[in-house]
Amino acid sequence: MKYIVKSTLIIGASLLFVTGCGSDSKTNSDEGVRGVDSHTGLSIVYDSTELVNGKMVGYYHIHAVDDNGKPLAHMPFRISVINGVKPINGEKVRYGTGVITPSKPITFGDSTLDFSTTNVAPGDTLIVLPTSGRTDSSYLGDWTVIKKTNILSLRESSYNLQPTDGLSYIIGREERLLGGDIGRGTLSVAHVESSDSNGSSTTNKDGFTNFKVVFDPVLLGHTITIGAHTNGNRLGVSKVVGLRGGKFLAAPVKVYNTGAPETAVMYLTIDPGNGAMEYLMDAEIVPSSFEVTPEDECRLDPRSDFHTDGAGRVHLIIDTKGAADDNGTATCEVKWNGGITSIFLEY
Repeated sequence: MKYIVKSTLIIGASLLFVTGCGSDSKTNSDEGVRGVDSHTGLSIVYDSTELVNGKMVGYYHIHAVDDNGKPLAHMPFRISVINGVKPINGEKVRYGTGVITPSKPITFGDSTLDFSTTNVAPGDTLIVLPTSGRTDSSYLGDWTVIKKTNILSLRESSYNLQPTDGLSYIIGREERLLGGDIGRGTLSVAHVESSDSNGSSTTNKDGFTNFKVVFDPVLLGHTITIGAHTNGNRLGVSKVVGLRGGKFLAAPVKVYNTGAPETAVMYLTIDPGNGAMEYLMDAEIVPSSFEVTPEDECRLDPRSDFHTDGAGRVHLIIDTKGAADDNGTATCEVKWNGGITSIFLEY
């Protein structure tokens, strides 16, 4: 089942055929990928989600093949996740303004701003996203910020990286605040658990490697970005995903059919699978997922606030016509269809 997507520029590029021309530093070369210099296909694929000991566990895998469809084995991937985004000039994703330079250390700039004026900090994760014409594995995937001036210095190395502009990127960390609009918030975390004991996830003979994204149940319905790269001959990949699992619920609400606009307040909640309900906070809800009846008397006003607040509430404006035979008790009923397709991706 897929999310409804507001921005389609980056979501569709989940399978990338790219030239693997980069690498990490020589000190890591013994862990890296040797001899992979042909065109390579990398993808991040969602498998399933389950509730384990009060935490949600999302199961994913990376698939690696060469241009002939032959699986690429023994490729160790380092994997990162951005949960809490640091907006830059009000934008969660910066489209087409990133510039990467193969200096020592590698640096990353933005053609439209000075990073010293932002809240980006050492230790943040930067993930370069695939867009049209910008799908080379030498720069795609996750990078770690180690220094900030007007540009960012990055920890990782890449032997054959070329200067590249027009990159789209996102910066953040594993933690985010939800529900801060009501004066108190909930800190929530998502992190990666790799399949190997050394923190990597290495492809098997079939070109697959599994990893987990472990996250708090309150994050269900929200959006994260996953980035991965190999050591040695650097190959990178990234993907924006919605956190799936559990059930999204809301009780029907009624307003009187008065012939004037009426406000319906609906509480949206999450059941992660154990009955321990969470508010669906800070989520943008798809307007068409609400059903208002009777249709000939009641209509959902598009001026409604479809963004849930810190208590999981949406404030809906219902335009009512007024029932001809009304004795003061006629009502309009609002229902929410729920489900993953009822929530927009955040970026």
